[in-house]
Order: sequence, then structure tokens, then C-alpha cells
Amino acid sequence: MLRQAARLVATLALLAMVALPRSDGSAQEEEFALPNGRFYTQTVGGGRGFGIVDNAEAPFWSEFQRLGGVQGVGYPISRRFVWNGFVSQAMQRVVFQWRPDLGQVAFVNVFDLMSQQGLDDWLDQRQVPRPLPSSFDAGKDFGQVIQDRLALLDSNPAIRQQYNSVADPVAANGLPTSRVTDMGNHFSMRFQRVVMQQWKENVPWAAAGQVTVALGGTISAEAGLLPDKSALSPEAAPGLPPIVVIPSPTPTRVPRLVPLIYGFQVDPSESYSRALQLTTGAGFGWIKYQTRWEEFEPRAGAHNWGFLDGVVSGAEAAKVKVLLSVVTAPGWARPGQDLAVHGPPTDPLTYARFVGALAARYKGRVAAYEVWNEQNLAREWGGTGRQSAAAYVALLKPAYQAIKAADPAAIVVTGALTPAGNVNIPELGGLLARDDAEFLREMYQAGMKGSFDAVGVHPSGFNNDPALDPRDPAVLSRAGGFHAHRSFYFRNFEFYWDVMVENGDADKKLWFTEFGWASGCGAGVEWAYAQENTEQLQADYLARAYQIGKERGEIGAMFLWNLNFRTADQAKCAFAVLNPDGTPRPAYTALARLPK
Repeated sequence: MLRQAARLVATLALLAMVALPRSDGSAQEEEFALPNGRFYTQTVGGGRGFGIVDNAEAPFWSEFQRLGGVQGVGYPISRRFVWNGFVSQAMQRVVFQWRPDLGQVAFVNVFDLMSQQGLDDWLDQRQVPRPLPSSFDAGKDFGQVIQDRLALLDSNPAIRQQYNSVADPVAANGLPTSRVTDMGNHFSMRFQRVVMQQWKENVPWAAAGQVTVALGGTISAEAGLLPDKSALSPEAAPGLPPIVVIPSPTPTRVPRLVPLIYGFQVDPSESYSRALQLTTGAGFGWIKYQTRWEEFEPRAGAHNWGFLDGVVSGAEAAKVKVLLSVVTAPGWARPGQDLAVHGPPTDPLTYARFVGALAARYKGRVAAYEVWNEQNLAREWGGTGRQSAAAYVALLKPAYQAIKAADPAAIVVTGALTPAGNVNIPELGGLLARDDAEFLREMYQAGMKGSFDAVGVHPSGFNNDPALDPRDPAVLSRAGGFHAHRSFYFRNFEFYWDVMVENGDADKKLWFTEFGWASGCGAGVEWAYAQENTEQLQADYLARAYQIGKERGEIGAMFLWNLNFRTADQAKCAFAVLNPDGTPRPAYTALARLPK
């Protein structure tokens, strides 16, 4: 599901805040020697990155090495810039500032500055403790302030040891600015320049009891704290052509010959009749229901149709068309597989028989079927490393034939792919996601052509305006999180279209079977991007996305995730366009007002 893929990417972004890339032999291909320094591409990739050198302005390379190099301060994440009259450069953990009066680098008190700019609420969502009240220092001279603040370290010996592990801890980390705070799975303490975290349990980036240092420089850039945003734009590695930002070509427009399909994904267990009324009230004519095969055929040949009959009948009475997205094979169809994770059947023909039975039962009443969901994501396809385009096509082909044999008029949509790059993290089990555009190309190579009517897409927008073009290097190099890869952008669908055109399928359509923007609902750090979207931004982005879809003839359908999922699941609530009490959020109102 889109929310699962988004949570995966968001979780990876969170890991990047607390764990540095390892500096091992494999990293050497990403590093380049410079006169009096070194160039690193690890934080950007694609032959782009940042150099750190000694020159007449500042000996940052020498200071970088003195302070422990990558393991001490992280990789560089910016070019040089001037901050308050001092030559500066951001590393992942800290921001360097050359102090000629001291003859060495000093670190910027970035967390103090963020408090001064009113960002403590924003930092709350990143599990950074609140600063001490001003009364803590009241009536004390500076020597007593230092003594009392350092005494706060005594409550956590492990964090105290990490703090004192450098030659000049106050210069490196700043003074403590919070007490040790229980954050659930870890203890956290804020300093002027860094945040330290002691983990209570084993996590992929640290063992239980270990202390890690959050990336103060990275967080500063994400917060927009650095005064020169252009310094965050990467440069080309030595020996490669310089990066030239050029306007992206205007995509080839496909004339719209049939109306755009407007749809909501709905939860039929949540006041279904009202959900249908709200669907038609917004001018939408379709709903999507994710049909879990395991629930409707718990034993081979034993079908439980009652609930699904109600879903179809209710939509039929409301004159709303239905897309069924058929997922999650039952255990009996998965002999020899790990049943702790969702996955496809061992024999694709068992799936074909089930979707064929669906199409026969609901002939003329269910308008479209989506064959699986996010098959390039490990948690949807049987576990890490099992994702295979050829295996998916082996499922798609007989399913298409079975559906068409039972209901020739039904539309068959390929399972929409997770918007992601290749995500391979050994600490989390291996290959979690395959690059979606690459996977689609491999599906064609495996012979999917002719076995579908539309290509499923999940173009999530994260914290990005739907109009932004991910082909533009200037867009991808913006400061902040969820910007650096095309999969964070709504217009990622254009890469799918390129693959379809390459394979002679320009007469087919893209169906957005899930998409949306999240906001509110107290979404945690796994959903950091949702915290950056106000409810009004969510409404504006959705309205703009539908306008783009209406203008682009290659888009056949747009199903919004979601109308009415109002459970305790924060992600479902954050993507919904209704409040938990069922009243409309600004997004629903904006969509209802859209000309269709």
C-alpha cells in the first residue's frame, strides 16, 4: 500500500539522521582525492557531492581529519558559505566555522539557533528534547551555569561517556541544554550543537545501550537554518562534466478523449452508506476497495462472499463504479513460504482461479480489477530479495485471461508499484524495495505486454508540490528531507509513461490506484513529511494534482488514498480527507469544489 511504502521511505530518512554511512572499502569509489582535500559523494550520489579542502580561507580538510573525519563529524553536506562573517561548511553532524582568532574550527550552536527561531515544536517531531527553562540559569554566574549543566550528564553515564570522548567536549558538543529525556525506545539529550541518543533496545543502526549522535548539520539544513541555501546544491565529482541546470522539456501532451475517472479508496466498515454519499457528493464516480484474498477464500474453494456482496451492492445502488484491488494470498496457497509477511501464491494459477471467480460473480457490476499491489516492495511480495518482475508477470498473465474470460468488459490494471529507488539495507534484512521505473521496464521484458488494460501507479507527493518536476536537478538538490529522489514527487508517473511509450503502449492509460498527501493526526517521526504539510497545503496539493491529471490525457483514473479511514493508525488518518469524527477536512471541501 502507498502508506506502507511511504512509511518505509520515511523510516529510511529517519535512519539517515542517526546513523552515518560506513567508511569501508566499498565507499572508496564514491570518494575522490583533491589537492589539499577530498571529495565525497556519499550523501548525494550520481557523481555529485561536496569537497572539503585546505586553502587560504580556512584549513577545513586538516580540521576535518583532526576531529575524527567521517566517523567524527560525518560527510560534508554543503559547499562553503559565509555565516555571520565566518567561513563555514556543514557536515552531517556539525557545522564548521573557521575562527581565525582561535586558529581552529568552532561548531555553530545550531540547536540554540533553532530554538531562537521558534523551531522547538518542529524539533519535537524529530524526537529532540525541549530545552531547559530560562529559570534553570537564573541568578548563577557563568562558572556555575557550566557546572550545573554538565552535572545533568550524571543521570546517564553512557551519554556522559560519549560526551567526554572527544578532546574538548564543550567545544565539540556545546553545553547540555536539556535533561536526559525518555523517548520510548531511547533516551535523548540535547546540547547546543548535537543531540545524543542511548538506545534501550537493538535497532538496525545501534545495539541496546549504545549511544549515537544525531546529525545536527543535516537537521539544520532540513530546517532551513543555513543562511546560504545555494551552498546545499552539490557539485560534480572531479573528472565529471559540471552540473548544468537546464529547464526540463515540456512533456508530450496526450489529448484527453475520455473523461478522467475520479475515485476514492474507501473503508466499507466505516459508515459505508455515508461514504458513498460523500463520494457522489464530491462529484466522484468510483471507489476502490482492497480485496484481501486471504479473507474471502480462507480454505481452497471455500468462498466467503457476504461482506463483498454488500460492498458491490451498496456501490451499485449509489451508482458508483468499483475497482477491486486483489492482494494477499491465503496461507494454504503459499506452501513453503514465510507466512509472517504478505506474499503471492506459490502457484499463480490459484490466484487466477480466485480473480476469475470474482469476475464471474460480479460480471457487469465490478468495473475494474487491480492485479496485486506494490509487488516491488518486500513486505508485499514474500520478504526481502524475493521481488521479481518475471514472477509478477507470471501472476498477471493468467489472472488477465481469467478475468477477461469471465467478464470481457472488465478493466484489468497492473499492480501499482511502490514509489522508490533500490533500497538495500543489510541491517534490515536486505533488499526492501526495487526501483519502480526499473521494475516496470523489467515487467515489459518479462512479457507483460498484451496482458493488461492500464498500468497502475502510486504517485505520492510527500512534502512536495505536485507541479514540481523531478527531472530538474535544481528540484532534487533542494535542502530538506524527501526531496533528493524522483520517487518523492507526484510527477514520478512521467517515468512510467516513458517506459510505456518505449514499449509501444502509448494507447494505454496510467491509473493512479493510490496517491495523496498526508497532514496532521499526530503522525510520528516515521511520517516526518506529514508534519510539514498543513491541512490547507494538503487541500491545495490535491486540487492541483487533479487539475494536472485532468490536463494530461495519458492519465485514465485517479483514486485518492483515502476518504474515510479513521482508525487509530496515524498514517490512515493523516491521508484521509475526513476528520476522525467524519466531518470534512479542507481537502474534501477543495475536491468537492473542483470542476470535474
